[in-house]
Amino acid sequence: MTNQPKILFLLVNYFNEKEVGVFVNEQLRPDTNKFIDVVIIDNGSKETFLLNDIVNKWKNIVVVKSGTNLGYFGAANLGLSDYLNKHSGYPSAVVVCNTDIVLQDNFFEALQQQIAKQNFDVLGPSIHSSLLNYYQNPYIINRISKGKLKFLHFVSSSYILYSLFTVYHLLKTKLIGRQNSKLNLVANPYAIHGSFMIFNKTFFEKGGTINYPSVLFGEELFIAEQARKLNLNIVYEPALEVEHNEHATTGVFKSRKTVAYLHQSYTYLLKTYFN
Repeated sequence: MTNQPKILFLLVNYFNEKEVGVFVNEQLRPDTNKFIDVVIIDNGSKETFLLNDIVNKWKNIVVVKSGTNLGYFGAANLGLSDYLNKHSGYPSAVVVCNTDIVLQDNFFEALQQQIAKQNFDVLGPSIHSSLLNYYQNPYIINRISKGKLKFLHFVSSSYILYSLFTVYHLLKTKLIGRQNSKLNLVANPYAIHGSFMIFNKTFFEKGGTINYPSVLFGEELFIAEQARKLNLNIVYEPALEVEHNEHATTGVFKSRKTVAYLHQSYTYLLKTYFN
């Protein structure tokens, strides 16, 4: 394909450099996909030998060290800032995603077709969770209510309460997972799942940002509320497919510290967008 749009991938390494390396080498394949740039943000890890090998191997990959854990969007925003300091303007699309992801065989061809249409500011693919056997997009179809967000804020105030709620949610999801179809869902949802977000350069040009003040969680609502305020177009596209190989321990059950981050995020979202 001629005149291929430049696509920037922002990947966060938090003590998972082997997984990052596999994702870059086996999924992104920078040797073949020359239109891809990759910024790996090392989020406070101490050993990065594998990352250094990747950088030495491919010219279109750089590693940015944060020095501390900035969280998911915090690290991604640092990577984007570093990219913009070295390039003139935004690429055609910016992808912020996890690295426990497997892309469909023709993913980049399908993504380039979507970019060419220019009908989105934020794009979410079909994301199938191997852990829950459930399609994670669209993440939220209609705007979340203040009451529900206050309930989640309350539940996350206690580690025990949140753990019980997680078990309930897991059982419920497993029961209905087989009934969830990637094809029978709305094209313009309120929010898409944070494990794989595609931002058209128009998102940033219209005033959107990934500079999320909270450390972790709630990124989906942060983007969704910006879209409401700025009249941005969030699109779910089932023709783009990825498999999300979540880990049972990190994908569902969270530590006390992580639950505390979740509570802080709900506090920020309530105060900022749901007053």
